[in-house]
Amino acid sequence: MQAFSQVSKMLSECNFDALKNLVSKEALEEVEEKCLTMPVNRREALAAELDEIMYSTPGDVGIYYDNQGRKFVSIIMRYWYLTDVDLPDETPEGTKVFQVVFGDEGSKDSLRLLTANYEFRREFTQGVEPDWIITRIQHFKLLE
Repeated sequence: MQAFSQVSKMLSECNFDALKNLVSKEALEEVEEKCLTMPVNRREALAAELDEIMYSTPGDVGIYYDNQGRKFVSIIMRYWYLTDVDLPDETPEGTKVFQVVFGDEGSKDSLRLLTANYEFRREFTQGVEPDWIITRIQHFKLLE
């Protein structure tokens, strides 16, 4: 969850240089193009603080070999997180709106439950450094 939180914050800040060793070149090019053209409020909604992550689960785990005999593992992680960013009402699919009371009954804040999928990949070939890299980033209704 820490990787998701850190990467999502860097995306929301358009801090692409810091993501170069964490995200594959192809995935970074794809999200960079989308992030730079999206409105600021939508970009802010990409960030997920650790205490805002409500649930995470592995969606798919795969082990595969390439033509050179290298062994890889791939894990797609699904995350559900809350945000108080004011998003337009045109994005109801894939989001849920909650009314949360902080303090007294007169102060209600709307929170949206957003979903994201991150694919992590690691090479397991003997003698290779055990580094994970993110190969796909999906924030539904934000990075589309």
